[in-house]
Amino acid sequence: MMRKATSSLLQRRTALSRTVSSFGSPGTSLSACELHTKSLQQPAFTTTSISPRRPTIAMRTQAQPFSTAADFGDSTTEEFPSLLIKRDSIGASGAFAEATAMYLDPDPTNVQDLADLLEKTKTGIVAHYYMDVELQGVLTAVGKSYDNIGVADSLKMGDMAVDMAQNGATQIICLGVDFMAESVQAILAKNGFEHIPVYRADARAIGCSLAESAEQDVYRAWLQKESAGNAALHVIYINTSLETKAVSSSMVPTITCTSSNVLQTLLQASSQVGPELKVLYGPDTYMGQNLQRLLQVVSESWDDEKISKELHPMHNRASIRQLRDNLNVFPSGNCVVHHMFGASVVDTVHRHYDDCYVTAHLEVPGEMFEVA
Repeated sequence: MMRKATSSLLQRRTALSRTVSSFGSPGTSLSACELHTKSLQQPAFTTTSISPRRPTIAMRTQAQPFSTAADFGDSTTEEFPSLLIKRDSIGASGAFAEATAMYLDPDPTNVQDLADLLEKTKTGIVAHYYMDVELQGVLTAVGKSYDNIGVADSLKMGDMAVDMAQNGATQIICLGVDFMAESVQAILAKNGFEHIPVYRADARAIGCSLAESAEQDVYRAWLQKESAGNAALHVIYINTSLETKAVSSSMVPTITCTSSNVLQTLLQASSQVGPELKVLYGPDTYMGQNLQRLLQVVSESWDDEKISKELHPMHNRASIRQLRDNLNVFPSGNCVVHHMFGASVVDTVHRHYDDCYVTAHLEVPGEMFEVA
């Protein structure tokens, strides 16, 4: 049964490898759609024609740390990089922020060309927040005159694709890593739009170190070992492939979570099943460890009333402590980008930005999470 399910998902992943940029010679139709490779070679789809980067504001590779001290007349430091969002305008302070701000006002000709092409071909575009600011600036501008454009997180991208299909889009271009394209296609299919093709933007594999860590034999071995003889639940981060989710589900009851709902997922599951529930969280090691730390802090510093009112009505200090003890985290999975925000960044924050308000994603290393 597992092999059959996995084979089906592998076939789906192969189908997803169809890309906008690899459909034969100019003039070859993309499936039953009107979109042609020749059309996609128009300037609207080329990064350099959208907005060439200004070399004078290029990101520096060996810059001195920014500091808020610049606001007080210290000429030895640079201004803190800030986007200044006002009621009717956007300004920038600092070289990096200026480079970012300049892309918020893209060439109107390129914007209109892209909007016209998308409307003509009934194409929707969903892009992840991680996409380059140059690209996001153009997509945001196109979205003012063309509805089937969306920039969001990986889960919301699928919901947006459904909205686009309901709004007349006959095909979707996904700007993100491979598992995002898979998720978009799966959500479309679940909502009755399995006939809508989803195209990746590059013929090459667009991988993710975090997703790939859950595709290794060691991940399946960890699931099998830790779930043996226990009332176990596997909570898996959405940023993984459909194949990983399917294989995991065949081994252990599995729930998919996002970074925004993972805590409530853990709390609800443990309240429904009971204190004997063993939760296996993966593949993001840092996120799992940060959740363990969060639960520890809550169990030690919050009283029962605060926990029931602000966290979950069915929990108290004892149950939070039990959940913390029963939370087993996969020990060897992370995003290589979030991994960079470790001790050296923490040291920089303490030395140069000690007066700043710091926010951090659950995927960052624990020392950065502690700062935030």
